[in-house]
Amino acid sequence: MRASAVGSVVGCLIQLAAAANPVVAVAQAFGPIGFASEAAAAQARYESLLLEGISQDTLARWARALGARPHVAGTPGQEATRDSVLTWLRRAGLTAHSDTFIVYLPQPRHVAVLRLAPDPGPISLVEPEIPEAGSPSRDPFPAFNAYTGSGRAEGEIVFANYGLPEDYRVLDSLGVDVEGRIVIARYGRSFRGIKAREAEQRKAKGLILYSDPADDGYRRGEAYPAGPMRPPYAVQRGSIKNGPGDPSTPAWPSLPGARRVAETEMDGIARIPVVPLSYGAASDLLEGLAGPGAPNEWQGALPFFYRTGPGPVRARLDVDVERGAEALHPIFNTIAVLKGSELPGEWVIIGAHRDAWGPGARDNVSGTTTVLAAAAAFARAARAGMRPRRSIVFATWDAEEWGLIGSTEWVEAHAEQVEEAAVAYLNQDSPVGGATFGASATPELKMLVRNAAAAVSSPDGPGSVLEHWIERSRKEELNQQPRVGDLGGGSDHVPFVQGLGIPGAGFGFSGKWGVYHSAYDAADWMERFGDPGYRRHAAAASVLAVMASRLANAAILPYDFPGLAADLQKRVDEIGAELRRSEDVLEDLPGLEGEIEKLTTDIMQLGVEAALLDSASVAALEAGVEPEALRTANGHLRRAAMAFTSGEGLPGAPTLRQLLYATDPDDGYATLALPSLRLAMRGNDHAELDRRLAELRGRVLAATEQLRDSRTAMTGLAADR
Repeated sequence: MRASAVGSVVGCLIQLAAAANPVVAVAQAFGPIGFASEAAAAQARYESLLLEGISQDTLARWARALGARPHVAGTPGQEATRDSVLTWLRRAGLTAHSDTFIVYLPQPRHVAVLRLAPDPGPISLVEPEIPEAGSPSRDPFPAFNAYTGSGRAEGEIVFANYGLPEDYRVLDSLGVDVEGRIVIARYGRSFRGIKAREAEQRKAKGLILYSDPADDGYRRGEAYPAGPMRPPYAVQRGSIKNGPGDPSTPAWPSLPGARRVAETEMDGIARIPVVPLSYGAASDLLEGLAGPGAPNEWQGALPFFYRTGPGPVRARLDVDVERGAEALHPIFNTIAVLKGSELPGEWVIIGAHRDAWGPGARDNVSGTTTVLAAAAAFARAARAGMRPRRSIVFATWDAEEWGLIGSTEWVEAHAEQVEEAAVAYLNQDSPVGGATFGASATPELKMLVRNAAAAVSSPDGPGSVLEHWIERSRKEELNQQPRVGDLGGGSDHVPFVQGLGIPGAGFGFSGKWGVYHSAYDAADWMERFGDPGYRRHAAAASVLAVMASRLANAAILPYDFPGLAADLQKRVDEIGAELRRSEDVLEDLPGLEGEIEKLTTDIMQLGVEAALLDSASVAALEAGVEPEALRTANGHLRRAAMAFTSGEGLPGAPTLRQLLYATDPDDGYATLALPSLRLAMRGNDHAELDRRLAELRGRVLAATEQLRDSRTAMTGLAADR
């Protein structure tokens, strides 16, 4: 049988098995999974108490206090947010502390851009106050790209669209060389660090990044303060470091006294000067370019025809950032723990980054406050005598904006303990900024996100968050069930999910947003456009509390393994179809078809075992299971969820081990499904592809065995081997 045919059979079998077992009917009703009937009723009462404890007024007060000034990692403003968060957590009755790491955060001393020709003069990096909105912030932080190179670069300007590899191929076809010149490129379509890497690899002297109004400015809607989009003088700051964590301590924690690599050996940071501009300032460099006309798809929304250059516009970048010991700064995570009543050694971890590039009302005061609100609600319930079965860890991470540093260093410092204890990691990054709810998760948590959304009233009209989500899905995507995306890169879930293989999710409300990483991401923008009244803050915190409470209290962990098997089969089918179209691969790997068929058969067995496990779980819960048997069964479920990790890591990223999904190294944000296979295909490395197929098959078999062992523990029956 061809692998494609086997895949169809697998899909049908998984769906039939799922439809035939009771847990799916429960899930379709969006009730709590993993609870016996009586326990489910108690859980509903617990959730009601949690939701009663989440206050819009309190969220507003916290948000205004945290966003009253910029709080960039490594500055006094960020230390102030640490102190505020610890005070509020302790006031709620939680045990809380801060963890300190000493990390490489080179702060700017001087950043300037000058046009040298024609009409020499300075290019503004200033974000002015807007009278209608009041002062955007106190102590504004300079327009700056973290981990830029230091020095002076001058030369002709070349426009490179988004600065992606395909854009440079277009320039090559037009006869435009960037070597020895200064590239100007638009933000968007990839992480900004990829743009810096590509410009440097092509021997550009420097790079200017700007936000085009076609992407997040007036082409998309009214500009701030009249509307939510980017005004002409708003600058997008941000890190250009590729890869998570402190670059001076790769793969080990940045504790005081830690061994550090030399700056010349640090990976993922730029060696050339990189500077961000507003589109108002960038137009002073783009408008005068000569050379070939840019392709139609490169034309932005500035009021002139875009050309590639080079020249006659020339510019100079002057950048001076800290180096050596002066570039080492302390960062502070805050950690609060609510100890579980029955299983204190099992953790549900909730986290949000606390640092920002400005006031950070959306990114990420909104995430910090939703975590605080959930923490206060759980603490309030504990004072009323209702404590979760498992422990819940509430974290706010520092220096996420510089490259996921606080969370990565914490995981590196506590890796064995986290790997042993963590049940799930729930992330809150910019969860409030509009009316549209959405989510991303690892496959085994996607159903749980939908179920939690069903338990929370929508902040934007009658019905639940889920009902509004479903209605939008029907209108926009013609789907009856809302789509939960896959976790890519760019936030603090990475060290947990991609590093250790822990199940994870992130969710929130989005909308039109043009003040990203600027001084105008402040309370005025949030209260006029993102969330008037802080109702969506309360709803996001409520979904977070419900989801965390179900993970913390479920007798049997509410992982959706049939969903994981179906998702995995879909991805294998996609790769199999691509490989069968490649004559080179088939010629080099004559046994490829058979290997894919074996993998597909293994996934089929995983799906069938998952469906049997779900049925056994429902029966065991209603019949009653000894606590020790439940602990054993859940241990196997956790190991099954974390089975899809590679001991050697991914190519070029040994600390990232998740084999189902990873950050695309050529994008920085986007998700790459089955990354070890995709990267081998991208590199045309057929031997590596063959080896990685075998590795994935081994992980599928390991997960299946763990599910069998879990079912055996629940039922007391010998597993069929």
